[in-house]
Amino acid sequence: MNNRTGFSPLVALAAGLLAGGAHAADTGTPASWQEHKTSFTYFGITSNYSCSGMEGKVKQLLTQLGARKDDVHVNAGGCGVHDMPFGHFLNVDVRFSTLAPVDPAAPAGAAPPVAAQWSTVEIKPNRPSSMGEGDCELIEQLRELIGKNFTSRNVDYAATCTPHQLGLNSYSVHGEFLKAPTT
Repeated sequence: MNNRTGFSPLVALAAGLLAGGAHAADTGTPASWQEHKTSFTYFGITSNYSCSGMEGKVKQLLTQLGARKDDVHVNAGGCGVHDMPFGHFLNVDVRFSTLAPVDPAAPAGAAPPVAAQWSTVEIKPNRPSSMGEGDCELIEQLRELIGKNFTSRNVDYAATCTPHQLGLNSYSVHGEFLKAPTT
């Protein structure tokens, strides 16, 4: 069949199906909040954080990845009276909530699901602006916590930290994370 627009009916049908699929994806993924409690020990050679500095940095990273902002609690221990660590170690306890897809077989009566969205997240030096070249060791040591506690897909997680050296491309987290819609 020859037409003046250059589109065949098959191409028009495919375009319509793709548009319909894109519209269906916009409705969100039914999800519910799941609470997580965990801890890790930070050992820094290149970068040392004060306890309050570690708490702020971890809170920011968790919310950037999709943790519910009001539920993020971070407590870093191992600091003296001047908020500085006694050595290279900080013990960090975290409690936060993230979204997980709702199981269709789950019993009724649970909290109503949230229409969550898959959002692309990128964390690397200077992105977001609070991240610096010296945060490589922290990103490297958060890998397991992030992998076990966040619903994600297509994640590329890289951290190649060299002690006592800062590197502009030393770490990167890039992928899609299940997040609550922004208002």
